[in-house]
Amino acid sequence: MKKGICCLIAAAGCACAQDGKTYDVHSVVDLSHSFTFYADGRFARQYLGQHRSVMNWNALYNFDLSNANLLVLLDCDSRLCYTDRDVAHITRFLEEGGGVALFVSSPTCRQAELARKLGAAYEGGAVAPMRAADALKVEKVEGGASIRLPAGAEKTWTPLVTDAGGAVVAGMRKVGKGWLMVAPRGFSGSNPDASDPINAAWLAPVLERLGQGKAIDTSKPFNGRNLTDADNVEEHRDISLYYSDYLKPYAEAMLDITRRTKPFIEKRMGVPLSEGMASKVGLLATGGGGFSGGALIGLAVWWGGFPEKEDSMIEFVTHESVHSWVLPFPEVWNEPIATYVGNLVMMDMGHEAEALRRIADTIKRARRHDPDMKLYDLGGKSVHADIKPLEGGAVNDIHWGKTFWIFEELRKEKPDFMAAYFQLKRKHATPDTIKKYTMDNTVALLGKAMGRDLFPWFRELGFDVDPGRADIRF
Repeated sequence: MKKGICCLIAAAGCACAQDGKTYDVHSVVDLSHSFTFYADGRFARQYLGQHRSVMNWNALYNFDLSNANLLVLLDCDSRLCYTDRDVAHITRFLEEGGGVALFVSSPTCRQAELARKLGAAYEGGAVAPMRAADALKVEKVEGGASIRLPAGAEKTWTPLVTDAGGAVVAGMRKVGKGWLMVAPRGFSGSNPDASDPINAAWLAPVLERLGQGKAIDTSKPFNGRNLTDADNVEEHRDISLYYSDYLKPYAEAMLDITRRTKPFIEKRMGVPLSEGMASKVGLLATGGGGFSGGALIGLAVWWGGFPEKEDSMIEFVTHESVHSWVLPFPEVWNEPIATYVGNLVMMDMGHEAEALRRIADTIKRARRHDPDMKLYDLGGKSVHADIKPLEGGAVNDIHWGKTFWIFEELRKEKPDFMAAYFQLKRKHATPDTIKKYTMDNTVALLGKAMGRDLFPWFRELGFDVDPGRADIRF
């Protein structure tokens, strides 16, 4: 059995590409069954950084694996599954010599269902400590695992990691000409900033060699399927909608909520979207997480219990849209202002009590550190030399809560201050007039929107702002 591991991770001749670099691996990381920011490039950076890696955002069974030799399957949302077409596609890839790395989090998750179809029946009961096979030449296995393969699995699987009782926790076996590796999800990183490359010392070389049974041509392009290379594209008058076959049941509801929120956002922002901004909407297979890239926004289809509940989705759609609305210059308080406007739109669309509760809770978290909102700036830097700066989560509490409090104070005085502010920003904050959108410029425009000089008030609140530094003057 150890011979199998040694052969797999032994040095092999690398394929030479036209760019002069060498590659052993063309890997595909699947995001179609579960979107996470970690799978969106971070996994590949941690474990396959010197190789070529692309992502698949759409139905896996439609992905052309002909010039790939490694498929990485990190997760599948409980509201989806691997279809028979997916399983057939994966099996065919293995039989042709491809390598598949399947990570499983529990005996009942969707990954475990797929593992069983591929011959790996995970069950609970793994007992620490974990021990790596001698051939891997590592002293410690990092990360947690509570799952194992059944007794006797070592007869058909080459163990990579075993538990205290000798049960196989991570292993590999031949399938056709290829190799299948199964491992607990906790054995690889998960941080979106790629700061936790656990087990890279043994996991990276195993991954590099899993697909050595399948030839790749590095002289040819190796491309993933982006979000806009969708299985389904709907062109509407004001929105292009992109989604995979898996998410088709949610497309109509997502289009509806996106279109219904837009006029309310526009009223709160005071200006229409710039040409082309937020005109493309891609659906993501997740209940948490989204992004804005200006023209393209990605939306989690199950955010806040959608489609059964819509209040959180209203806030979420608004948040991602506002990121496009504020361009070409992001706000100093870019994340909080997007959610705050989302709360305002929630009010406008019939969810006032919930929106006010969220605003109040956000402000309350800041008051724990700064009861009068005069001790810290938005970065948690103290106003007075004898007060220590904030750290960690406290900085986040201040950044969000103090921002919300400022906006609420201004809204009490002028309910449509936000619209007036963005009307001025659209007119005066352009690439022709300023190079950087600073807090000085922000306060100058807010003051104009409110009809009075706000610099003294912001300085009283602990902000280092000066009208003399502002590019925008009236």
